[in-house]
Amino acid sequence: MRRQLNLTLAYVAMLAKARMSYRADFLVQVASDVLLQAVNLVFIAVVFTRVQALAGWSFDEVLFIYGFFLIPFALFNASFAALSDVGGRYVVGGDLDRVLTRPMNPLLQVQLELLRPQALNGVFLGVVVMALASARLQLTWTPLDVLAMLSATLGAWLVYGGVYVAVASLTFWTQDRGAGFFPLVYNTIQFGRYPLNVYPVAVQLLLTFVLPYAFIGFLPAAGVLRPEYAALGWLTLPVGVLVFAIGLLVWRRGLAKYEGAGS
Repeated sequence: MRRQLNLTLAYVAMLAKARMSYRADFLVQVASDVLLQAVNLVFIAVVFTRVQALAGWSFDEVLFIYGFFLIPFALFNASFAALSDVGGRYVVGGDLDRVLTRPMNPLLQVQLELLRPQALNGVFLGVVVMALASARLQLTWTPLDVLAMLSATLGAWLVYGGVYVAVASLTFWTQDRGAGFFPLVYNTIQFGRYPLNVYPVAVQLLLTFVLPYAFIGFLPAAGVLRPEYAALGWLTLPVGVLVFAIGLLVWRRGLAKYEGAGS
């Protein structure tokens, strides 16, 4: 266990050094991410110039939901989003053979190689937006509320991770053709930044039970905003653990197929 940890830390240090050798690219990507989120915030503000509330949710409440959404979304973009490269680069391109020769967990290695640390700026932006909305709403934070947010952040990140690991694993069976699922899955994420009840019932069911993106933004934030959502907010972490466990199961099945074919 200790040897595995030392290997992982050494590998992270090596990759970080390589990434920072391209500082200009790093800064450009940070700036583009910030600009994109600024555009999204302007869009929300424009919507509320035309309506007083969105399905019963005020501008400040939607701003709070969006602020929370940005935090696990940034963690996801930094750690899991680039798994869309698994099919083309690792399965079809053969890089997975190189990964499998090392005494480290293959999925962890792939994740580390595909890390996008510049995306973490979204965490800071999300905290700022939440703080602004919280002040405008005059929310009174309790230690339990803070714990709920931290728990939900971890749970939402695991939801993202589980979904993306599962979809990436499909490429073990479909080769690079499985990459076609990623745009659909990624674009659907954006539904999680708005109140769930703005969507038709069919979409609400999809976002709760199929692609559980209701738990990546709306439900955890709503649990702090309104008492009737508190219990659902606390479900975010167990849902995340379940989804991630399913993703790992699909990955292991796919990896076993890949290794079997290679032998």
